[in-house]
Amino acid sequence: MSISELELKWLNFVRRLRVVGMLLIFVMIPFIAFLIIPIHFILTMVAVGDVSKLNRELKDPYLQTFRSKYIAASIIKLIGSIVVHTGAAIVAFGYFFHPIFDPYYIGMFPYSIPPTVIVFIIGVIIMIIGSAVEIGAWNKLKLFVYHRKEIFPISINTDTINKIENLRSGAVAWALGFLGVTIIIGWINQIVGYIGLSNVAERLTMGEPIKPQTQVYQAPSPPTPPTPPTAPLPPSPSAQEPQSVTDIVFCPMCGAKVSKGAIFCAECGVKLVN
Repeated sequence: MSISELELKWLNFVRRLRVVGMLLIFVMIPFIAFLIIPIHFILTMVAVGDVSKLNRELKDPYLQTFRSKYIAASIIKLIGSIVVHTGAAIVAFGYFFHPIFDPYYIGMFPYSIPPTVIVFIIGVIIMIIGSAVEIGAWNKLKLFVYHRKEIFPISINTDTINKIENLRSGAVAWALGFLGVTIIIGWINQIVGYIGLSNVAERLTMGEPIKPQTQVYQAPSPPTPPTPPTAPLPPSPSAQEPQSVTDIVFCPMCGAKVSKGAIFCAECGVKLVN
């Protein structure tokens, strides 16, 4: 399978996540959320389907664990969202019509915790549990991106991890939802992460060249010490002046050629008689 096909599957996944993130803008709006929450969950599952297609080829354990945790977190948060918005809607509705619908209220102040508030609190707790599972999912996706440099060039790799960190930080803020204000912080972080993740992936279609991750410094090699001068070798016999035939005699002992006038034979060492 070519790299371009892997990039396309990743791009489809993050594009669907961008739509999921944009729907988060409306999830916080009361009553409208009842319509948006199911659509948000369906699109999340479609995006998870793209992850499955990608992992059929890669068989990456990080991506597989991300998929499992993200599905579990989405289901838990779906239940929590329904419970939270149901409780909130009943509380809001009962506030205006409490004499009929909520006998626990006297005037504008309750003398005990009404069941609708308990429902709301249970929903928040469920959302916190789902967000805790979601933190683990984003951690696994970060590891997948980090180890898949053949898909993500170095600059895209870094930017993708940063956007996933936005999503993880948003899940952490949701997990601290009992503090109240952290829910808004988490909501904003996740919108930024979902949309930014898609924007970074779009750069894959522009054919951004792969850059080396690090530049390895190579120390200059030490200078080679100069070679000490050597005495010139005597010229080989082949390079010497050729001798004429009249200047050559033969050793009487071994028959080797010797120069005329030589005292000893160069082969056997016998003394020559001139």
